[in-house]
Amino acid sequence: VEEARSSDGAVLELGCGTGRVAIPIAQAGVPVVGLDNSARMLRAARAKAKRLDLSGELLRFVHGDMRTFRLKRKFELAIIPFRSFLFLLSVAEQRQALAAIKDHLVPNGRLIFSAFVPDVHLLTANPETPIRDYEVRDLGTGHQLAVWHQNRYDNFNQIVNARTIIERLDRQGKVINTTWRDYQFRYLNRFETLHLLEASGYCVLDIYGGFDRAPLDESNTEMVWVATPAR
Repeated sequence: VEEARSSDGAVLELGCGTGRVAIPIAQAGVPVVGLDNSARMLRAARAKAKRLDLSGELLRFVHGDMRTFRLKRKFELAIIPFRSFLFLLSVAEQRQALAAIKDHLVPNGRLIFSAFVPDVHLLTANPETPIRDYEVRDLGTGHQLAVWHQNRYDNFNQIVNARTIIERLDRQGKVINTTWRDYQFRYLNRFETLHLLEASGYCVLDIYGGFDRAPLDESNTEMVWVATPAR
């Protein structure tokens, strides 16, 4: 939201999902277009926006693919929050998306996206052992949810075959039911990302080690990249 406010223009969010980021940007008074390839998530996003009475001029959701989207406007800022860029599983797809984004940025526009810092210990972990990440409360039911991850790593292709497991717990902590979702993403290393952006016609402005804009160092688990089209 801070970056959107300072962009002095419209914002494009790629991988907007159910509007978790796009809606607060619109509430801050910044025009934003959210794009996602999930029609179901976009329906949820539009329902949220309607409940909050956010106008179509301020907030619009579009069904599309970040590799091939074509919108008849340009933006001062494009964002890909929470690692959604990693769902592109090859360098060719990454280059394709970066080209499409560049075509939609004004000359001094910026692209900001995040990626996790690969952890060598996790990349070599036993895939048979699920890792319990955190717990969160379901505000609708009041149940506690335990979130686990169980990943298999193809380190030759830098592909993670991921499974997110969610356990719904009762008040005594007993598991009521379990659901899971399988998906893939491709991890990126620091200098690989730098070269990818430069080869795709961008100039890197900043690399942060988190959303507090601290410098990236060996202790960080997150990379936040800020780039602009090269002149």
